[in-house]
Amino acid sequence: MKKFFIYLKTRPLAFISFIILVLLYVMMFGADFFAPYSATTSFEKMSYHPRNVRFANGLKVQEARVLNSVNWKYARVKNLYHNLDFFAKGEPYKIFGIISCDIHLFLARPDENGNRYPVFLFGADNLGRDLFSRIVHGSRISLTIGFVATAISLLLAILLGGLAGYYGGPTDWTIMRISEFFMLVPGLYLILFLRSLLSNSMDSGQSYMVITIILSLVGWPGTARTIRGVVHSIKREEFILNAQLEGIPSPVIIFKHIIPQIASLLIISTALSIPGFIMSETTLSYLGLGIADPAVSWGSLIKRDISTLNNLKNYPWLLSPVWFLITVTLAFNFIGDAMRDFFDPYHVVFPKFFNLKNKKIKKDNK
Repeated sequence: MKKFFIYLKTRPLAFISFIILVLLYVMMFGADFFAPYSATTSFEKMSYHPRNVRFANGLKVQEARVLNSVNWKYARVKNLYHNLDFFAKGEPYKIFGIISCDIHLFLARPDENGNRYPVFLFGADNLGRDLFSRIVHGSRISLTIGFVATAISLLLAILLGGLAGYYGGPTDWTIMRISEFFMLVPGLYLILFLRSLLSNSMDSGQSYMVITIILSLVGWPGTARTIRGVVHSIKREEFILNAQLEGIPSPVIIFKHIIPQIASLLIISTALSIPGFIMSETTLSYLGLGIADPAVSWGSLIKRDISTLNNLKNYPWLLSPVWFLITVTLAFNFIGDAMRDFFDPYHVVFPKFFNLKNKKIKKDNK
C-alpha cells in the first residue's frame, strides 16, 4: 500500500480523486456535525430560497426577502448580513447514536433575540429544507450502499467463482449457467422486476436492506466468471498440486492459496463496482422504488426536487446532488484505472523500459 500511495502521486487525477473520496466519506461519517441542520428541518416561509453565503469581509449570510410567493422570487437585502460562526451550537444530535452533542461546523450568528437566520450553502428545496444538509445526510445511504453491496457481491463472486474454477465439471457447468441467466437479462430491468415484487410500505431501513441485497444478487456474475477463469489456471500450478498431495482440504486451498493470488484483481473489481452500485441505487430511488421519506439519498433528492425542466430552470441549485454523484463516480473510476495500471506486472516491474520505449517511438515518429 505504501508503494501504491507513492505511485498515486504520479497520477494527478487519481490522487485528487482519492482526496475527494476521503473528504466525502469523512463528511458522511460526521454528517450531523458537517450539516447545519437535520435532513427534515424545514423553514416553511423560505421555499426555494437561493444560496445566501457571501464573501463580504469574510464569509457571511445575507438576508433575502420574498418578492413573489407564487414562483418564489427573492431579492437580497443590501448590506444586511449575519456573521458565520464556526463550531457553533445548534440542533442536538448523537454521535454514532450514543454521545449527545450539539456542535455544528457552521451556523449564522444569532441576533439580539437569539434567533438565527437560516444558512443555505446551496439553496433550499420546495419545503424550505437546506439542500446542503440533505445532501450530506443522503450521502450516508448513497455512499455506504455501494460498499455494502460490493462486499456482498464480491463474497458471492469469490465463493461461486472459486468453486466453479477449482472443481470444474458439473459444479462449473451449473454455476456458469446460473451466472449466464443473470447476465443475459438486462441488469436494470432485473433490478426493477425484483424490487417491484416487494411491498412498497417498507420503512427506510427495510428498503435499504432490500435494495442492497437485490444489487448484490445482480452484480456478482461478471466478477465470478473472471475469478473462475483465473482460479482454473492457477490450480494447475505446482504449489497447488503440492497442497493437494499433502491432503489439505479444498476450501483451505481455495481461500488460503488461490484467492490471495488474485487479490489485485479483487481490489480493482471492488473499486470499479462501487460507483455502479451507487448509480443503481440512485436509479431505483429516482423511479420511486428506492429510499422513501423520511430517509434521504442522492437519488431520492433528484426525484423529489427535479420534477420538471421549468423547475430546474428556475432553481438550478436543485441539481447539486447530481454533481456529487458524478464526482464520486469519476473519482472511483480514476482510482480504479490507477490500481489497474499499478498491479499490471509489466507496468510495475519495467516502468523505465516502457518509458524509454515510448520516447523512442515518439522520436521515430517525428
